[in-house]
Amino acid sequence: MTNQIYATTTDHQATDRYYRMKDLANIPERPARTHMYKSGINKGKVRIIGARQASKGLIGVSEKTLWEWVRKGEFPQPIKLSPTITVWRATDIAEWMKSKEAEN
Repeated sequence: MTNQIYATTTDHQATDRYYRMKDLANIPERPARTHMYKSGINKGKVRIIGARQASKGLIGVSEKTLWEWVRKGEFPQPIKLSPTITVWRATDIAEWMKSKEAEN
């Protein structure tokens, strides 16, 4: 998998690049499965949940670990673009990775 970098253009014609969580964290494989609703308006209906391939993120740890590091201040703070979209500046991630290399 290639990491996708999202770009936005500001008023100064400079391009800022961003990473989303799916680009940074490892994602485990998930097999396909079915789910039957047990209550509500969909009771008795079956939903097919598709399989998901595993992927290796840029940082190489789980999403849970990254959020823990953010909470502790050990990883750069994200930027909230909308209620469902959270990103990190590529420059912040690169600086964080360089600081981790310097520690080793």
